[in-house]
Amino acid sequence: MNNSKKNQKPDLQSSRRTFCKNTALFTAGMMLPAMEMGAMANVFNDKTLKIAVVGCGGRGTGAANQALKADENVELVAMADAFEDRLNGSLQSLQKEFEGTKKVNVKEKNKFVGFDAYKKAIDQADVVILATPPGFRPYHFEYAINAGKHVFMEKPVATDVPGIRKVLEMAKVAKANKLNVVVGLQRHYQNNYIAMEEKINQNAIGKIISGQVYWNSGGVWVNPRRAGQSEMEYQMRNWYYFNWLCGDHILEQHIHNIDVANWFIGEYPVSAQGMGGRLVRTGSEHGEIFDHHFVEFKYPTWDLV
Repeated sequence: MNNSKKNQKPDLQSSRRTFCKNTALFTAGMMLPAMEMGAMANVFNDKTLKIAVVGCGGRGTGAANQALKADENVELVAMADAFEDRLNGSLQSLQKEFEGTKKVNVKEKNKFVGFDAYKKAIDQADVVILATPPGFRPYHFEYAINAGKHVFMEKPVATDVPGIRKVLEMAKVAKANKLNVVVGLQRHYQNNYIAMEEKINQNAIGKIISGQVYWNSGGVWVNPRRAGQSEMEYQMRNWYYFNWLCGDHILEQHIHNIDVANWFIGEYPVSAQGMGGRLVRTGSEHGEIFDHHFVEFKYPTWDLV
């Protein structure tokens, strides 16, 4: 062990670092416990795996599409969303994609709408896809794990500290119960990133001593407010612009780049300082999120020099 690390006195910084490290370990796209995907497919002796989708937007539909193409013994049996039109649109898209097969087997009674719809859908499945706005993710994850289900959930896994703590707590339960959990940080499976990691591990490039990661985007959709629409529905249909649902851009989308930095450096930040603001997306239709951020993360120096 490096002496500088060994002699470091325990303090609040260490506590923050431990919290960040535990969180990052969970969200690094790994399965808990460590099992190959084939192992999960054999849990039920090669019987057809039943999948439920919770959150029927673009990502939920896409994840369901990918899951159904991943193995022959997979079928979609239940869907849940807060809004009926989103569920029906997703189902129609998947039915068209898998027309002529028995992959999409969602009966009318297994289409669930409302805030408690996720419980009813999860109860029908072996494997659950959680793809609602991330503000709801900790509660959906908690229910799925307590129900003994394997889980794929999109990043980020929460939008605040209480949510993260709940997810970490349930991750321990998942591990103890031999349930597989996968988080959608897909860079870990992208060939060019894997090739670069190999170069770094082979010392073909040198040690990383600093770096910059970027995510520049032109923005996303806006769903205009409709007459008679409640504030809750409006925010949920525009979830990207409200921090309780989204966590802001640096969490919801830039998490991919920060994850790559943590992965390649082999450590997690001990502190962060930064700034952000609104210069372009300043209208009420853009909720409360910033449109730019600059954050400087400090990593433990003993692993960098």
